[in-house]
Amino acid sequence: MSKIKLITDTGSDLKPSVAQRYGIRLIPFTYSYDGENYLRSFVDESVDDFYKRLWKAETPPKTAQITPNQFGDIFREEAANGYDAIIVTTLSSAASGTCQNAHLAAAEVMEETGCDIRIVDSQTYTCLYAQPVIHAAKMVAAGAGADEVEDYLKRATEDFNAAFVVDDLTHLKKGGRINAATLLFANMLDIKPILTIDGGLVVQSDKIRGEKRVNKKIIEMASSRVGSLNGKTVITVCADVSDKLTALKAELKAQFPDVNILDCRLGPIIGTHGGPTLYGFAYSTSGEFDISDYEEE
Repeated sequence: MSKIKLITDTGSDLKPSVAQRYGIRLIPFTYSYDGENYLRSFVDESVDDFYKRLWKAETPPKTAQITPNQFGDIFREEAANGYDAIIVTTLSSAASGTCQNAHLAAAEVMEETGCDIRIVDSQTYTCLYAQPVIHAAKMVAAGAGADEVEDYLKRATEDFNAAFVVDDLTHLKKGGRINAATLLFANMLDIKPILTIDGGLVVQSDKIRGEKRVNKKIIEMASSRVGSLNGKTVITVCADVSDKLTALKAELKAQFPDVNILDCRLGPIIGTHGGPTLYGFAYSTSGEFDISDYEEE
């Protein structure tokens, strides 16, 4: 039976304490406010400190890919540690070249060492691949083989989705993701974009005018796909708007009293690109996957 090592990156928002608990190797993305001094996400500053700086920043930080050399060094180290199979789950390849870098390193290290290295492109973000990796770690501990674990990771990451909103488009304007005219128009009409994930990218699924209907709309977007959320688990995602998250959770409970709600705080990498006002929730679109074993800390 193969000795399997699971690896993922911090775009998953998997917290280091949870990764350590389950023997998951966590590779940090890095980000920089000045383009020179790079910080490792979840390592070099707290999430609270990150958001304090983000709210004030004139321009958002720049993030850097995990390089082939970084992956290669880690793969060699784990092969030397006696692992003969490594399964890596990465941030969506549609958003970052990190997945391709992992493939490049894997090909080289497999030829050198004979270690079986498999790369799973999550095609998604944050807890939508952290949760499958946590569950995969439990599968490994129970004796599952590499084929079974890899198959689960591919199916689960394809199945999970999210409904969320960026409450304030100003941050996206700072990052160059929308133009000034779009920002002015949206602010004048109080338009909130309702977002989801499709083809590995964050896309606008709908838009709504005004604050009061936002939570009802994102819940409606999810329940239209999965039916009643009663008895099911969802994972809220939130950058730095805890008041809005509280309101969303209250609305979820009002509509579906038996829904199980877990929480995920978005870290520096997702927070950099989505901004501090991003919030919503993740769910299994098919209902096939039990996500109740997700752990935030």
